[in-house]
Amino acid sequence: MTNILEVKDLSVSYGAIQAVKGINFNVGEGQIVAILGANGAGKSTTLRTISGIIKPKKGEILFEGENITGKSIFSIAKAGISHCPEGREILLGLTVEENMIAGTYSMSRKNRRHGAKTVKQNEEYVYNMFPVLEERRRQQAHTLSGGEQQMLAIGRALMSSPKLLILDEPSLGLAPIIVRNIFKCIKEISEQGTTILIVEQNALQTLKIADYVLVLELGRINIEGPASKLMNDQRLIDAYLGNKA
Repeated sequence: MTNILEVKDLSVSYGAIQAVKGINFNVGEGQIVAILGANGAGKSTTLRTISGIIKPKKGEILFEGENITGKSIFSIAKAGISHCPEGREILLGLTVEENMIAGTYSMSRKNRRHGAKTVKQNEEYVYNMFPVLEERRRQQAHTLSGGEQQMLAIGRALMSSPKLLILDEPSLGLAPIIVRNIFKCIKEISEQGTTILIVEQNALQTLKIADYVLVLELGRINIEGPASKLMNDQRLIDAYLGNKA
């Protein structure tokens, strides 16, 4: 399997505090790779460093073989990485449709050449996945429910035709029935060919859809392996799953 993303000896600090401590991992093309861990383990920091929001202290990040370490957010997005942040960060004052169009800003010049067609196709793809967004496309985005805002955040991230979709806590604060729907859609996105790197607190739902799992503890990878095997790993059960029944 070809690795679309390679993270090598990555370390990230906030002043004197080292949040990520020399981690190494790969994301294979077409995979869903999940990062689990307690609050403060360095999960979101890792994602934000990959997408260029945070600059690393040391290490390398390779995307499709190209070193993107420390590059600008825009250039990383343009290369094909789309980040759906924790907290959704819906753009206030814009409609659902306008939020969606904002997601096309980083599309490559090649796609921009046929931009209107590509944008329309992506819009139809998102609306087919999340029909409620089409129903409310002219509604102010901030008036949507929490679940609808999360659908919009994912949809906006898909509008740039990403090769790698980064999802940070997509189920946070949502009702169980909405969570199941979100995870179903994430699986469908993967099956359509988009590689996914996801951080989640909902370990059980994540293990059901992931191919490979990393568990961060205090900035280091403590456990890793295929999701199918880790479902029965007693360390993971004790720490995150409890009684799976």
